Amino acid sequence: MPFGQPEPAPQAIKLSQLTKFDSSGHQDSSHVADVESRLLTPQEVATRLGVSERWVRDHATRRSPRIPAVKLGPLLRFRLSDIEDFLIANRVSAPSKSRLAGV
Repeated sequence: MPFGQPEPAPQAIKLSQLTKFDSSGHQDSSHVADVESRLLTPQEVATRLGVSERWVRDHATRRSPRIPAVKLGPLLRFRLSDIEDFLIANRVSAPSKSRLAGV
């Protein structure tokens, strides 16, 4: 990428984009279940949120963690549903037009 140009924002992968089809052309529902139950690595979560891996680890290992994590020995893993819940809980609503106008 040329110097000075902004990097494109990472795009979220929708579950429908990960669906596989079997040899007869029918949707393979077992793959959808695999994607929903697969645990994400800190790097995958960081990419999805557009933050550093260090930020993800920091927010998952605090005394009161902001991002729920599963600890497997020394490894941290994350459920996709927990990441989506974190995003919903931290969503900021847009200010009203009257606040923007200074009223």
